[in-house]
Amino acid sequence: MFEECFGNGPFIFRINENGAGPQLLTQVCLERGWREYSGDHESWNLWWRTSGFPVSHHRSLYAWQFLNHIPKGSSICRKDNLVRYLRCMKKVYGSIYDFSPHGYNLPLEYTKLAAECSRGRPHSSKEDVKYFEEKPIWICKPVAQSQGRGIFLFRKLSELNYDTNTIVQRYIEKPLLIGGYKFDLRLYVCIPSYHPVTIYMYKEGLARFGTDKFSLNDLRNPFRHLTNSSINKLGPGYTEMKDRVGSGCKWNLRQLRRYFQQTGISDWLLWQRITSLVILTVLSHVNQIPPTVNCFEFFGFDVLIDSSLRPWLLEVNLSPALSNDCDADRLVKKPMLHDMFDLLGLPLYNTGLSVFDICNDCEENREDQENIALMNTISVVNAAGRWRRKQKKMSAANSRTNSAVRIRNRTTSANIQKTYMTLPKVHVDVRPVASLIHNGTKPTYEDSRKSESKPWGNGRDWNYPKPREGGWVRVWPFALDMATKSSPISNGQIKAMVNKVIKFTRKAKELAKRHPLASECQLSELLQAENEMTGDIWIPPL
Repeated sequence: MFEECFGNGPFIFRINENGAGPQLLTQVCLERGWREYSGDHESWNLWWRTSGFPVSHHRSLYAWQFLNHIPKGSSICRKDNLVRYLRCMKKVYGSIYDFSPHGYNLPLEYTKLAAECSRGRPHSSKEDVKYFEEKPIWICKPVAQSQGRGIFLFRKLSELNYDTNTIVQRYIEKPLLIGGYKFDLRLYVCIPSYHPVTIYMYKEGLARFGTDKFSLNDLRNPFRHLTNSSINKLGPGYTEMKDRVGSGCKWNLRQLRRYFQQTGISDWLLWQRITSLVILTVLSHVNQIPPTVNCFEFFGFDVLIDSSLRPWLLEVNLSPALSNDCDADRLVKKPMLHDMFDLLGLPLYNTGLSVFDICNDCEENREDQENIALMNTISVVNAAGRWRRKQKKMSAANSRTNSAVRIRNRTTSANIQKTYMTLPKVHVDVRPVASLIHNGTKPTYEDSRKSESKPWGNGRDWNYPKPREGGWVRVWPFALDMATKSSPISNGQIKAMVNKVIKFTRKAKELAKRHPLASECQLSELLQAENEMTGDIWIPPL
């Protein structure tokens, strides 16, 4: 299947419209032996855009072309949509969806916010507490902005000033602090398919710190309350050696877990609750996504941990930043991209170089490498050979199911030919199936929409997703028999999936309470058995 899809020509990647994009992404693509898109109507294989694609781009996809966005997949990345979706799901399914701060969409719900502000909080029994300290704190976030722009805190409604669509949420006033500094988590999530629903989480991530010590006495200081690295790297405390945190404003999750271990914080249940949070967030909009092939979503989930080790979803980011500002970025993001492209079945070619750096943090070498840096040097030739052998095995296994797929040739340059399979285009409307149309140079299909999910052009069949690929761990489905085989997904199917997550969360809480001295490996094995899971338990490395 791999040879049929990609042929022997170069794999061409395209970034945004003008080729400008994250340097780290370009570096990873070149390390894999890919060639950068040069324009001039050249064909491409992977098009990576920061923003979404028009529907027309999905309709005209070939089997050998891939996009990094799914139609309507970005809807949960708009703050107002996320508030609305989670509120609706909470009304239907109850407290399992109580993981996002209560919020209001302005200006539509201004009167509701005004009524809530007028009630305030019950007065303290202490007579010397001032009135303004009894008022809850709210955080205002413009809907269409990112990287912390336009965000501010307030106590009184008279302090609220906005000129665009905005959400206002209750501020988490008791976050978990490290050395007195507030932090949140940036977690990476890949969704290669919504039909069936398939969700992967990367084992590593980032803890992002504020660069001034947290205090509710100063609500106007963004370095105390906002953890966006784009803001804090400009702060006066960024380069200082901060208590327990050190210089900079980022840790990876391995560092965070080691801090938890040193301070006696038992965090196994926390990571299972975060797993549930991610799955439930995706399920909140899953019935709006049309069936597609050859496209995926790459999200950045921002999660805050409060002082009681309860996770709170702050927002979901479309095309999370791939900057390379510090060691934590390099340790997390580069191997993550390599592993994600492996997960998606995109090729690794021999670049002609003798060696290049790839993160090789394999499980079987974990004990030997625990105190060694993550970056190891491996041969490109050997890596590419292993990858191709794996693809050939997959091709043999899937040959029967894909025997009806037609093969045609296309020319990518004067001297290079590729072969590809003429699969139906991405199904994004409800027009009836029509016959194949040829225009002389490039075959096209009229769009169709069918109930059965189709494998990707490179043979990836998400009805049978791998439990793990590199550092990516499948968190949904828990077992392959849970995969949703039909589309669109019905409310009954969503209810069944939510109930599975409710059971998963309840069992995790019970196990953590019943076996307080058990190791995380033992707890994970028990949780897998209780939920009849065929995949792995997601938990960051130690």
